Amino acid sequence: MNCFKSINLTRDYGNLRLGLMSTLFSLTYFIVYFMLFRMFHPETIYSQTGLLPILILVIMVIPLHSLLHCIPIWFTGKKAWIELAENRYSFFCRIPNVLPKKTALISVSFPLIVLTSLSLVGPLLYPEYLHVFAIISTVNMFYCFKDMIYIFHLWNAPKDSYLEDSATGFQIIVRRTF
Repeated sequence: MNCFKSINLTRDYGNLRLGLMSTLFSLTYFIVYFMLFRMFHPETIYSQTGLLPILILVIMVIPLHSLLHCIPIWFTGKKAWIELAENRYSFFCRIPNVLPKKTALISVSFPLIVLTSLSLVGPLLYPEYLHVFAIISTVNMFYCFKDMIYIFHLWNAPKDSYLEDSATGFQIIVRRTF
């Protein structure tokens, strides 16, 4: 097998640029999300939830996001586990095996699909908690920004390629052809 492409976001973009782009993207998402749902229910009186429940929900999004990355891998019968990152402030899904491109695409995009879908349905059912859904969805989008870059690279990879996870990023691998 040959390495088609090696993707290391820290090396390619830098931590500061990634953090700034994630923050700007999530703030823009929050404004658009809140304004769009606010148009559906302009007369809604928001429930006073307090800071502690919102803080707990925001902290719960981080491990839930990593868990949602692992679930599609577990359904395929492969091994994956959640590890604490070196900075001790974030979790990530460690994949010891090589994954096919389709499985990798589903795994990378699963938190984006699931949590965003719940965030879109939640305010329609419970409009008085729009602010809570907006905050949770925005935090998820902050973490999904890197995933979207990974999805872009995986989408442009050859059809029969594989993904290999490493500590610094991941490699897209293709079979040798002579």
